[in-house]
Amino acid sequence: MQNTADEAIAQKMRTENLSEELIGDFLSKVERVRQGEKGKVDWNHVHDLNPAEDEVSLEEIQEKYPAKKENLAKLAVIKLNGGLGTSMGLSQAKSLIPVKDNLSFLEIILKQIEYVRKKYSVEVPLILMDSFNTQKDCQALLAKVGFQQKLATSFLQNKVPRLLKDSYFPLSSDNPKDEWCPPGHGDIYLSLKETGILQSLLDQGYEYAFISNGDNLGATPEASILEYLLAQGLDFAMEMTPKTLADTKGGAIYRKTVDGKFLGLELLETAQVPTEFEHEFSGMGKFRTFSTNNLWVNLKTLQEKLSQGPLQLSLIVNPKNVAGKDVIQLETAMGSAIRSFQKTKGIIIPRTRFAPVKKCEDILIRRSDSYLLNEDYSLSVNPKRKELGLEENLVSLDSQFYKKIGDFEERFLIYPSLLECRSFKVVGEVIFDIIIKTKGDVIFENKTGKAQKVSSLQKTEFADETVHF
Repeated sequence: MQNTADEAIAQKMRTENLSEELIGDFLSKVERVRQGEKGKVDWNHVHDLNPAEDEVSLEEIQEKYPAKKENLAKLAVIKLNGGLGTSMGLSQAKSLIPVKDNLSFLEIILKQIEYVRKKYSVEVPLILMDSFNTQKDCQALLAKVGFQQKLATSFLQNKVPRLLKDSYFPLSSDNPKDEWCPPGHGDIYLSLKETGILQSLLDQGYEYAFISNGDNLGATPEASILEYLLAQGLDFAMEMTPKTLADTKGGAIYRKTVDGKFLGLELLETAQVPTEFEHEFSGMGKFRTFSTNNLWVNLKTLQEKLSQGPLQLSLIVNPKNVAGKDVIQLETAMGSAIRSFQKTKGIIIPRTRFAPVKKCEDILIRRSDSYLLNEDYSLSVNPKRKELGLEENLVSLDSQFYKKIGDFEERFLIYPSLLECRSFKVVGEVIFDIIIKTKGDVIFENKTGKAQKVSSLQKTEFADETVHF
């Protein structure tokens, strides 16, 4: 049965012209699952970081390693741009939806790159890792705005088959798209090699890549980090930021120690945490910081590692129900590549470099006055919040009415002021049709069964209260 399933997987992947290296790597993952691996870590191997050895703050880096124009010519910027944002009801690239000042994610990213190019007179390249779902529309936008560079602006990530949970045979469905899934952003390394982008970067003198999520508009190229990497000869660095109450699911770096022997830094994702330790993982004690998925990678070292075969990334087994069948998706996270490198470091960054959008709650926060678009086109928390002693907004919207972007925008006609708001919650269907100011902890609760407008309340300021309709 094993050989038959493996043969079916290999044949299916070959019909899509996927490489033999990818096929072999995927089959090795299937075998790991077959042998009982569930993608969970041994908690006995998870140990706290040593701040003196494993971490450095961005503040210290900026103080000791000022930017040098000539070294920026050694940096390439890569953005993950394969997502459709289906969890928010989108059917196009998430990076094309407006996020701030009527600009989309991608438009802001282009302005970030153009700002760096103009400031340092260096053509820092921007390369998008697209999927088949996003490449056409996003490349059309780049052409429309006249964005140009010598290197290709896009490469395609791979895809892998979904597998039936019990037999590990590839899923067969009436809708061929259901049969495939992305292999997680850990695929970026092999895709860089197979598309020739990695070799092109090295041929043109680029030494490091700054890789980040396309929906994190705080992740701008930081020249002082590049100086630090060059000076220290680091192979891999991961930006981490202190946890707040809004951050319970982010991955974290830990020291892997077996029988008292330190084996290196590794990334622990939420899906890898054994159930009985989930509370400890999401708490504020053991894991003080979490990964922002902003990564800095030495391209020469990466090429050397890939010449020996695909990187050994942590496996995530993601169960799903697709086309009425229980399936598993085998995925990897790009941050887990830290285990494959010797000279690594965690960089502690402020919240200003982390502003992702995963759901409509995030859209509300980013579009509100809690966030600003800065001179360099980074999107960051309004500094006035820090002056007020406030951290990231805690926002909860009724999923029945606000989960999909279309429903969300129909009900938020005007965005409330959240600048002084600690937490904001909406229960039931509420239409925000006038300018209002919120402060502290505010809840809007509508249990009438009919949509209610905020304008009907005859007031515009709300502080530490539950508003009933």
